[in-house]
Amino acid sequence: MTTQAQVRALGEFAQWKFTLEHPGDHIVELHHQGELVARFSQAEATEQSLQAACARHLVIKHGWDGCLWSRSNEGEGT
Repeated sequence: MTTQAQVRALGEFAQWKFTLEHPGDHIVELHHQGELVARFSQAEATEQSLQAACARHLVIKHGWDGCLWSRSNEGEGT
């Protein structure tokens, strides 16, 4: 279950099926669709570092173009 704190830490990336796991007392793991993406100590896991790891994973593994919305929505509202 994703908590409000996790959603806040992951920002928009929480909607893209990123999750945070806590396998130990001082470790935070970032997962995407069940795959381990990054591991952080709790002291270094900031919103910025978590979201940067999400973006890096999407670019490297999924060819993401950096757009946070679907390209199919372009032109709507004009």
